[in-house]
Amino acid sequence: MIVSKIAHFSGHKDAIFALSDSTKGNTFYSGGADGYVVEWDIESKQNGKLLVQVPRPVYCLHLLKDKQLLLCGTAAGNLHVVDLAQGKEIRNIEAHQLGIYDIKEIDSCIITSGGDGKVMLWDKETFKLLETLHFANKSARVIAIHPTQSKFAVGYSDHYIRLFDTQKSILLHENKAHENSVFALAFSVNGKELISGGRDVMLKKWQAEQFDSLAENIPAHNLHINAVQFNSEGDLFITGSMDKTIKIWDAHTFKLLKVVDKARNDGHLSSVNKAIWFDAKRFITCSDDRTVMMWGMEKSSIELIE
Repeated sequence: MIVSKIAHFSGHKDAIFALSDSTKGNTFYSGGADGYVVEWDIESKQNGKLLVQVPRPVYCLHLLKDKQLLLCGTAAGNLHVVDLAQGKEIRNIEAHQLGIYDIKEIDSCIITSGGDGKVMLWDKETFKLLETLHFANKSARVIAIHPTQSKFAVGYSDHYIRLFDTQKSILLHENKAHENSVFALAFSVNGKELISGGRDVMLKKWQAEQFDSLAENIPAHNLHINAVQFNSEGDLFITGSMDKTIKIWDAHTFKLLKVVDKARNDGHLSSVNKAIWFDAKRFITCSDDRTVMMWGMEKSSIELIE
C-alpha cells in the first residue's frame, strides 16, 4: 500500500480536535482549542476561511447535511449551531455541564455525549431536548451509530461501552470493554461488528449484537487510540493515536496494512486526535501540532505488516 501526503493545512493557533465533511465536494471543516471553526478548500490548498470563533475549545463537529447546519460542541458544554448558508452562528445551547465530546445524528434525533457522563437526545428540527440518558458519573467520550438499526453505542471513561435503543431511549446492553477510557468507537458498514479503542492502547473487535463477545484484541498503538473510522466500502479502517501515528487496517482480517508517521511520510509531530475518510482513496487527520493533513492511498499492491 502506498500512502502519500496530498495537502498540509495550517492556520489554527492551538491543537485541533475536530473534523467534519462538507456539502461542497472540495471542502471540509476543522475545529480546535483556539475556538476557531475553519473551512478548508482542498483544491486551492490556501489559508482556511474562518466560519466562526467560539469562546471555548471546539471538541467536536457534526454536519446536518439536509439543513446546511454545522454543529459545534465545546469544552464548556455548549452546542453552537452554525448556518452555513448565512455563514454565522444562529443558536448557542447550554447542553452539558462539562465539555461535549461527540455529536451524531440518528433518525430524527441529534445525540450529544459529555464530560458530565450524560448522553442527550435532541429533536433535529427544533433542538428541543427529548431525553437524557445518565448511566455513568464519568465522561461519555464517543458515539457510534448503527448503520441499519435504531441503536447507538457510547464509549465512556468508566471503561464501559453501552448500547442504547433510540426509539425507546433505553439501555440495551453494557460491557466493561477496556481497562481505561474508551475514546474511539465505530460500527462496521454492515453493522455486524463494533471496533473500539482507548487509553489502554488496545484495539478490540466485538460482535455488535452482544459485544461481550470479543473477536479481536491487540495492542495497536503505543499511546491512546483517539480515533477509528471505516471507509465507505467497509474493507478498511483507520486509527489515529497520541503516539503521533495513523494506521490503516484490513477490516476483515484485522491485519495492519500501513503505518503513517513523521519519519516515513512527513506526518504529524504530535497526537493525532481525529481521522475521517474524505472519499474512497483519501482521508484527513488533525493533531495537537496545529495542522490538518490530507492523505492519498493506493490499494493496488497490499502487503500485510506482520
